[in-house]
Amino acid sequence: MRLIPYILLYLAFVAGLVFAVWQFSYREALGQLSETAQANLSLAADRLVGRLERYRMLPVVLSRDQAFLDALSSPTPERLNSRLRQLADLSRSLNISLVNSSGIVIADSAFGTSQSYIGRDLSNRSDFVRAMNGALGFTHLQERPESPRGFSFARPILNNAGDVRGAIVVKADLENLELLWRGDPEIVFFVDENQVVFISNRSELLRLQLGVAEVDLTRYGNQPLRPFPDPHESQSFGHRIWYSVDDPKLPREALLETQPLPVIGMDAYMLTDTASVAEAARLQAMLVGALMALFGALLWALYIRRSALARELALREEANAALEARVEKRTAQLKQAQDDLVQAGKLSALGQMAAGISHELNQPLAAIQSFSENAQVFLERDQPEKAAGNLGRIADLTGRMARIIKNLRAFSKKEGEPTGDVPLGRVVDDALEIAVARLRAENVELIWQRPEAEIIAQGGPVRLQQVVLNLISNAVDAMAGASPKRIEISVQENTSEAQIVLRDTGPGLEAPEKIFEPFYTTKTTGSEDGMGLGLSISYGIVQSFGGAIKGENHPNGGAVFTVTLPKGAAQ
Repeated sequence: MRLIPYILLYLAFVAGLVFAVWQFSYREALGQLSETAQANLSLAADRLVGRLERYRMLPVVLSRDQAFLDALSSPTPERLNSRLRQLADLSRSLNISLVNSSGIVIADSAFGTSQSYIGRDLSNRSDFVRAMNGALGFTHLQERPESPRGFSFARPILNNAGDVRGAIVVKADLENLELLWRGDPEIVFFVDENQVVFISNRSELLRLQLGVAEVDLTRYGNQPLRPFPDPHESQSFGHRIWYSVDDPKLPREALLETQPLPVIGMDAYMLTDTASVAEAARLQAMLVGALMALFGALLWALYIRRSALARELALREEANAALEARVEKRTAQLKQAQDDLVQAGKLSALGQMAAGISHELNQPLAAIQSFSENAQVFLERDQPEKAAGNLGRIADLTGRMARIIKNLRAFSKKEGEPTGDVPLGRVVDDALEIAVARLRAENVELIWQRPEAEIIAQGGPVRLQQVVLNLISNAVDAMAGASPKRIEISVQENTSEAQIVLRDTGPGLEAPEKIFEPFYTTKTTGSEDGMGLGLSISYGIVQSFGGAIKGENHPNGGAVFTVTLPKGAAQ
């Protein structure tokens, strides 16, 4: 009876563990499946767009042929029919048509067949209308139920004066293009602006409409559309899941990935069956459950054996009790020490996050305040253009703060900005734009020796700008009681390195060897000006770029900070 609560507690623990393992396994497998599905969807979309791109260039080339321009003025333009048929065969196009400015087809590659366009009026088709406006038009259509689905491109034909005299229209066979991914296990389909499935690797999904809006059926062969099965959509660990009930065309549970394709005016969809993911997660959970059951049986066997030994060792009970008391005391001490170490680790991580968010957001917040004050002044001076510029910069900085907060959410991943070629002059310019208001307020003279030719270094523009701002801010703070107040900035380079040099006219550095240590500061303890982390963070940023930063006293007074970075590949 005494064991019943422990048995129930163990069973509850096992159930929770099995559920957690299933949830973790399902989430990880679903994430991997999503990455694979996104890659497959992008590949299918690229293949479709790439093949259509071949047909897109064909009317561009043909529109420059003088023979087609002459045929638009010829009384017998049908003499070009044979040539158009030859071009259609060579390019594997469904149809190539020559259309006059009124929208009437006067020559066609399918002449003499039921698929011929000769005499047909295309004036209301969107691709022809766009071509008549001087641009490359495109559309997708199926004229009759027995006609193959096609994607057409229309290019205007211009005379020497630049006037539109007609158009050349090329129609690609979409059914042949679908063969590229017809054998893929995933369900791929492309819907147009009417939410109609027009291209798919599953023929049973064609002509299904996701929405309920009324559409012009002339594009779809004047045949009524069928409603798309109404699946239930939900979110699972940040992924879109479709659930279908008793629909043989769709899996019961599928991962949905979408991608817009504005270049062809469609959206790509992919449905990937998640049955294998759920089965794998279920098997892993069952395996963990079996292992825990085996472990429980082992614990039970050990308990039975211990009970037998306890009965046999009754005479030594008192000595064992004393020994167990000592063991329990030592165990409690070790557990307390372990808890203290865990708590210290948590506090350390919390300190890193607090320091990071404080210094990451300090500069954008100060910049937003500066730009907002300047915008107010510009508005008072009736200079709305300059005020709008400042408001735009506030919007950019707000977006930057949003990215910083996003990085804080992804604390465990510690996402960072990629390293690449950075123009140092522009970095300094951007930093000075943010700091100029404070420099004016503190009456600090700025000498910025900008190089005539831009110097490129390896780094990240935002983080490198933060380093420059930290150095400028520290220099202004150091010159609080100095006279004159002056900051000199220059950018230099040699064969393999580039440097940013900043000098102030303050009192100099008391202990140059300690300035990059965390929490080292010469400011008053508890002041709101800083926590002594600015230079330490700057040191880490520059080191992450493969560079170095040092601070020293200038012979004529003041401090000099030199940021050395590897030169960029553009050099």
